[in-house]
Amino acid sequence: MASSDFIPGYSFSVNLDGFNYSFSRVSNLSGAMEIDTIIEGGNNDAPVILRKPKKSPDYLILERALHSTVADVAFSFFKEGRQISAITITVKRNGKTVRMFFITNGVIVQREFSPMDALESSVLLQSLKIAHTGITELPLPFGM
Repeated sequence: MASSDFIPGYSFSVNLDGFNYSFSRVSNLSGAMEIDTIIEGGNNDAPVILRKPKKSPDYLILERALHSTVADVAFSFFKEGRQISAITITVKRNGKTVRMFFITNGVIVQREFSPMDALESSVLLQSLKIAHTGITELPLPFGM
């Protein structure tokens, strides 16, 4: 595999319920399942792994700088407890979509702002922590 096959730069866009928003960081883009491990007697050399019903959600964290525009007013409606029925994260390489992630039935469980310090000239950041039940990934190796 050539180094040119990797996706550099992380050019991505995030769509929440049909509206595109710019985020500087997407983290916890992961899913997990819960298992039970059973040790049987006899000549078994390995445990039996069984899938359990999922009892706890996975979490996605979206971070963005706050703006002073009309679009930012619309973003302020994303508060704790708000349900987001569809999240689409599109990863691009050279302007072409190479990977997409889909999340359904998300709920905003935490909204956090960066510390405000008058002695620094930093940008005010907002992060959303969204609970969900799983991610579907669609790899597009040749881009759309």
